[in-house]
Amino acid sequence: MSNRRLATLAALAVTAAVVWLAPVSVSGQAAATPGAANSTYTGPRTPWGHPDLQGVWNNGVSTPLDRPLSLGTKATWTDAELADYTQRARLSRENRDRRDQKPGSVTDVGRAYNAHWFPVPGDPIRRTSLVIDRPDGRVPPVTPEAKQRFAAYSKGLGRFGGNADLEAREDIEDGTEGGVDGRGTRGDNPEDRRLSERCLVFGGVPRLPGGYNNHLQIVQSPGFVVIEMEQIHDARIIPLDGRPHLPPSIRHWMGDSRGRWEGETLVVDVTNFTDKAPFRGSFENLHLVERFTRVDAKTISYEVTVEDPSTFTTPWKAQFPWTKLDGLVGGVDGVQVPRMYEYACHEGNYGLEGQLRGTRAEDKAKATAER
Repeated sequence: MSNRRLATLAALAVTAAVVWLAPVSVSGQAAATPGAANSTYTGPRTPWGHPDLQGVWNNGVSTPLDRPLSLGTKATWTDAELADYTQRARLSRENRDRRDQKPGSVTDVGRAYNAHWFPVPGDPIRRTSLVIDRPDGRVPPVTPEAKQRFAAYSKGLGRFGGNADLEAREDIEDGTEGGVDGRGTRGDNPEDRRLSERCLVFGGVPRLPGGYNNHLQIVQSPGFVVIEMEQIHDARIIPLDGRPHLPPSIRHWMGDSRGRWEGETLVVDVTNFTDKAPFRGSFENLHLVERFTRVDAKTISYEVTVEDPSTFTTPWKAQFPWTKLDGLVGGVDGVQVPRMYEYACHEGNYGLEGQLRGTRAEDKAKATAER
């Protein structure tokens, strides 16, 4: 994580305020999952007549993408279960920096970011997973080809431990993903390190809920929609004029987006991903269809269909809500207007320098011991 204290703390303060100031009604979620598409709602319009999706939104729900294996085919929580899960999610940030389970330098570094750095997690939705079109509520298995491809990719970057494992695991404690021998990535050169450490891209597309900096700002014009992501300040510029995708020779970190309106829904087709930033093992063949539907004054239903026959055994779909910050924070005193703050990833980023220097020290110590 980069040293971006001022910008990040301001953003975290807004996000934390969103969680604690928002009215919570667990039982009220029984009627419908928040963010589910609702054809009866007609939202506001821009001056040129398009559905108005503009504003700052937050997608930080704490429901996992994959349903935990222990839940089997259980698709939704009961009222009591949801209330209990919500309480546990809100408290999950309070003891992130504990060292009891796996003491040592790896845990020391991996769990060094305590509650000071993290907002209160967003409340879970009633569903037990974000995946909506599979009985087990989980991303489908990957192909043998995908496993081989990811193994070669990991080997090239010197990855090891959990960082080199394509299969989703539920037994890895947060902060110790690389195993007992490090954070899971070689440190010979800057290019060995993760893209997020190099401040290139963090999360990418599709932008799934994460531990912090889950804000997104939408700006519209008659011919374009721009979605700026708070984390590492990525901005997607989405044309609406029917132009074709870029030629296959041009690849982007976040793919090439082309949008169109279908009634109340913004539909975005995304292709031309790079082979340098995999999403769950999918590289340049990743194809997404995103659907943004404003279902009430405070909520956008975000739905994404993921397709890559070379990686996933079948296409799959996920859905979760984006919540507008204006309705949650801006009304506190009638004056405040929520905004995103600059992520400022590179400023004072001592982490990457320290990791490479540490690896050089380890190399020197090893060479001395072998003499």
